[in-house]
Amino acid sequence: MRFRKSIGLVLAAALWGSLLTVAGPLSTAQAANAQLFNPGNIISDAQFFDGGAMTAPEVQSFLNSQVATCRSGYACLKDYRQDTPNRAAVPGDCSAYTGRSAESAAGIITNVGAACGISQKAMLVLLQKEQGLVTDTWPTSRQYRSATGYGCPDTADCDSTYYGFFNQVYAAALQFNYYANNPSRWNHAPGRVNNVRWHPNAACGTGEVFIQNQATAGLYNYTPYQPNAAAMANLYGTGDACSSYGNRNFWRIFTDWFGAPLASTSLFRTADNATVYLVSGTSKFPIPSLGLMAAFAPLGQVGFVSQNYLDGFATKRSASRILRSPDGRIYFHDAGIKLPFDTCAQVVDYGGSCNADGYVQLTDTQLAAFQTGPLVVSVLATREGPRYFMTLGTKREILDAQSQVEAGIPLQQNVLTEAAVEALPFGTPIVRDSVLIKKRYTSDYALFANGTRSPIGTAYSAALGLQSRVAGSLHATSHSKLAPSGAEFNGLVKSDGDAGAWLLTANGRARWDAAAAQFGLPAASVSQSFLDSNVAGESIAAGALLQDPTSKVVHVLMGDEIRPISSWEALLALSDTTTPTIHPVTTSIIAAIPKGAVALTAGTLVRSPDNPSVFLVNGVTNRIALSSFDFTTEAGITGFTYEPAERINAYPLSSTNLTFGITCGDTRYVSSGGSLHKIAPAAHALYPFTFVALDEFTCNRLIIGSDATDFIRTPNGAIYQLVAGQKRPVTSMERFAQLSGGRSWLQVIPRFADMIPTGAVA
Repeated sequence: MRFRKSIGLVLAAALWGSLLTVAGPLSTAQAANAQLFNPGNIISDAQFFDGGAMTAPEVQSFLNSQVATCRSGYACLKDYRQDTPNRAAVPGDCSAYTGRSAESAAGIITNVGAACGISQKAMLVLLQKEQGLVTDTWPTSRQYRSATGYGCPDTADCDSTYYGFFNQVYAAALQFNYYANNPSRWNHAPGRVNNVRWHPNAACGTGEVFIQNQATAGLYNYTPYQPNAAAMANLYGTGDACSSYGNRNFWRIFTDWFGAPLASTSLFRTADNATVYLVSGTSKFPIPSLGLMAAFAPLGQVGFVSQNYLDGFATKRSASRILRSPDGRIYFHDAGIKLPFDTCAQVVDYGGSCNADGYVQLTDTQLAAFQTGPLVVSVLATREGPRYFMTLGTKREILDAQSQVEAGIPLQQNVLTEAAVEALPFGTPIVRDSVLIKKRYTSDYALFANGTRSPIGTAYSAALGLQSRVAGSLHATSHSKLAPSGAEFNGLVKSDGDAGAWLLTANGRARWDAAAAQFGLPAASVSQSFLDSNVAGESIAAGALLQDPTSKVVHVLMGDEIRPISSWEALLALSDTTTPTIHPVTTSIIAAIPKGAVALTAGTLVRSPDNPSVFLVNGVTNRIALSSFDFTTEAGITGFTYEPAERINAYPLSSTNLTFGITCGDTRYVSSGGSLHKIAPAAHALYPFTFVALDEFTCNRLIIGSDATDFIRTPNGAIYQLVAGQKRPVTSMERFAQLSGGRSWLQVIPRFADMIPTGAVA
């Protein structure tokens, strides 16, 4: 459907243009400049489809300002009233309209705009460019009848169905929403090149226009002509025979009354070049990044303009985070906030300067779009987590609050976004000594001590649970600026003046003096506070289980060497629980300690295929020869396995063979019936055996029975009382009762009794 626009054509347009020049003062200081007209972006969607652009009092005040005095006998728009009807909602286009008695023109414009989501500013401009109603001091009934030109084709009179001021305003607003909601049904659509006629006379031809938004497409569907060069050369007058003025006048009137119709934006680009410029005064500043463009969002959405328009502004340095007001105050901006600087030194710290090439000059209006925040301070914390000490145009990442305190940096900070300083280079980070750190967004960890960074292997880091033990994380670039130590951290640390060493473990730390003294492994010097932050656990000693997390092999520490453990049974034999403690250690530690043969299972009997000698594997200490299985059977050790001779011979041979006497720690036992029986210190002399010391791993595998007494009994029923290393026969149970005083006997095998000399009858 095509519409005739009475003010959109030829001489009538010029007439209304001339009337506009004397109607009164402009609402803004910005007069229209033909060079700024962009046929593909006459008005932004944000401006056009803003149903809350003006309130009824604001519309009324505006109308009053346009006509000082109305000619006698006429009703100017500022005074016009009519009864308005109810209108049901049109889904997706306009909400329901509640009619009113004697509703003012200002009320109709406001309420229709609110119901249909069309800017009251746009409706005022439409009324002016169609019938000149806003500024007319003697409007006719015909002007009100066809106020917006709706239903007025180019070739016939207006459709009476739409007569009346309210009907015209409502129908026009509804029509613009029809255009928006059904773009493919109309001749002019946004986002594509459209052939737009110059004039109703087809002989005048068409011109290609890339229509950038729906609002502009709607204007062309409503008035399907674009101004030619002649019309734009005489912005407030007439052009030539092929000139049309409707859309030119819409843009011109809007600009004269309300400023640039591009959503009051200061951000512009052309359709052919993606570079966005911040335009301020007579200058334009290219915006170098999307992050910075987002920071300038308070200045409006990006508007598309012609290259000629952009060429009218002098190109300056790239836009930045440093802004300057006309009165000379300099600010840092981010997230819609401007923070004032106190000194030029601060400006330099944040990457700018007080010189003309060190900031972006804005107008007071532009600066007012940013909220004023607190004064800039030297520390910038980000919403994303990292914080920085800003100095000399660099950002020095701060590891944690303690690092900040130890560096003497005040704790006061501004909180902005990470994007605020994305353009500034990293400096050396602020990191206190003796801390575990992480490279952010990776699984890379390091120890920072004595001013250098020592990386920690990934598998070892995971085994230690460093994720929960680090002091903080650093950006990869910050991390790389810490001086490398040249070696991977091996897990060993020590405090100043301490000759021993500690191994970092999954639960804290474990003392391991032999690591340095015996194996010559270097330990990193750390602060006492670092040591204290890791709970001290059991020491690393012979029998400790060690594993490189990159390998499945578990090693047992055997004094001066380590030996791989061949089976889970052998591993459990070295532990007093079913969940043995295995200490993760670095590959470098495993590599540095001498290796022995594969460890045998503690507390078991072994022999080689080519040698009948059987030995008891005494934990991680030695091997003990035995002359009879009686000694091991009575201790609860049965059976034997064949092992390679080199594994057996790797264990030192005890100088004492196994007997019925066994020592575990400081306690003496005798073996009988498959278990050990404790001998009280006062009774040591009763058992004249050679006592063989077993280490804790072997002892842990043996069963402890009832305590030994001074009586033994053999399988044939003979009972003996032990006195001073002899066994004295007890001749009867009555005599036993007299001597024992209620004490029991220890049941033993004949060999046990035979090894004790016989004395006189008890």
